[in-house]
Amino acid sequence: MSFVQRRDRLMSSLDRPLVLFSGAALSRNYPANTFPFRADSNFLYFFERPEPGSAALFDPSDKTVTLFLPERTMGDALWHGEQESFDAAKARHGVQRVMTVEALESHLQTLAKGRQLDSIAVADFKATARARAITGQDLQFDDPAKVGRGEVLDVIAKLRLKKGAEEIAEMRKTAVVTHEAHVAAMKASKPGVKEELLAGLVEGAFARAGCTQAYGTILSVRGEVLHNHHHANTLASGDIVLLDAGAENDMGYCSDVTRCWPVGGAFSPEGRDVYELVLKAELHGISLVKPGVRYRDIHLSASRVLAQGLVDLGLLTGNADALVEAGAHAIFFPHGLGHQIGLDVHDLESFGDRVHYPGRSRSAQFGLAYLRMDMDLAEGMVFSIEPGLYFVPAIIRNPEFRATFKGQVNFDRAEKYLAMNGGRGFGGIRIEDDVLCTAGGSEVLTAAIPKARAEVEALAGQG
Repeated sequence: MSFVQRRDRLMSSLDRPLVLFSGAALSRNYPANTFPFRADSNFLYFFERPEPGSAALFDPSDKTVTLFLPERTMGDALWHGEQESFDAAKARHGVQRVMTVEALESHLQTLAKGRQLDSIAVADFKATARARAITGQDLQFDDPAKVGRGEVLDVIAKLRLKKGAEEIAEMRKTAVVTHEAHVAAMKASKPGVKEELLAGLVEGAFARAGCTQAYGTILSVRGEVLHNHHHANTLASGDIVLLDAGAENDMGYCSDVTRCWPVGGAFSPEGRDVYELVLKAELHGISLVKPGVRYRDIHLSASRVLAQGLVDLGLLTGNADALVEAGAHAIFFPHGLGHQIGLDVHDLESFGDRVHYPGRSRSAQFGLAYLRMDMDLAEGMVFSIEPGLYFVPAIIRNPEFRATFKGQVNFDRAEKYLAMNGGRGFGGIRIEDDVLCTAGGSEVLTAAIPKARAEVEALAGQG
């Protein structure tokens, strides 16, 4: 589906004009020193490689799109090179008009002819403030209830949730780059190596392919910290490296993959058992994917696999079904099984539970409360399957959990994992792939990235 077709589909479902903002390049520390520009995903879905500071009016009454771009100045040409002309931009994007964004408000007054306008909040607070002033709506980027009018969010989510062939093709490209990055880090993982060197290899592989990080690289031997962006540790024998990293290409599409491996060779017996259990749960979850299946049911089924394995390892006591119902397994698996992936690594997450829990309520139970989506799967959806097991001191030693799960969790045995590796602790293991729901089941877009235990052990430290 082309960008023009996407815009046409959007306008066919709108009941009034919509103004979208790309957002600007945001400053890192002083105004002229900006972070690399990345357009808001809801803008990026409708325009190929948009420029900073853009806006667009979608008018359903006459099916026209007006693109608003910054004025072309001599200063721009001096510092940034010659800019695409308005005529060239009009032709490239296939829009009906291109006008100056500096005069956006006066242009909209003429084009809207007194009609109410809608908009959507973006990360650029100045653009969101402008959207608030234009629409009169209380728009807030960090509040899903105020990102935009619900009916507009529903229309955009319906378009973006099911990926077209052209989108899946872009995600296949990022999967290839992500494969290269993960293998490079595996090969370099030897005792004495700094985590920051491995992170540099990962991000260098992205850059060499013309990509960037889809999100901050998570690479650490402290894998029990779920979003660990620090890379200051030195690898030691017995450690397990957890790498959660994915490439994003210039079209905005991304991958999200987690792999774990032992430093310099083979897993310890404990590491081997936990790794095999997490892999078993991941493969089981993937096997359940098909249209019409409720994602929450996949999460719970994978959780039961983990619970039974934890019983076998002596870390839980009881029946797997009862353990999962009580939430005892969440002491070791405290997050949800996955999330949507596309233009955002957590695709459409800014739209909140309106999209990801349609007609359903989020659980208040520890662990299950962090399940990011509870929707029925459909052909064309791409999402992660990412079970994990972690030995987190703050959770294992929490007095409330110890009282609640006394008799179900063997906390004394869990303490032995915290004391492993000379007191550094076991850490954590997560295995994550990007899965496409197909008419007949599923396809793992990131399947080429090694994850069988023998494969990762053979690669670890061999660079």
